[in-house]
Amino acid sequence: MLDEFAVHIDHRAEEAAVAVSGVVDLDSGNRLFDALADVLSRNDVRRVTVDLADVTLLDAYGVGVLLAGRNRARTSGVRFRVSHAEGIVREVLEIVGLLDVLTNRPG
Repeated sequence: MLDEFAVHIDHRAEEAAVAVSGVVDLDSGNRLFDALADVLSRNDVRRVTVDLADVTLLDAYGVGVLLAGRNRARTSGVRFRVSHAEGIVREVLEIVGLLDVLTNRPG
């Protein structure tokens, strides 16, 4: 099923790439939160990129999970950014005013 949630972590040296797919909502958001918490608890990670290219829907809970990950990263001195926010995912992040914040673009 295309909308089935999945998260894959590729950890290399100081960088972790977190690829997310499917629907990120109240039902799946805790799994993304746990994955981000696991990555951010590693002492050797200095950069985290969350790839949303295959996310088909992002609701308010999912946005909150991304923001919580960003905030935790900041307090740990880890660079955090979202990449490939397109379509409805991009629209949601623009509407809530977090596209530039989460993609590290000047606002």
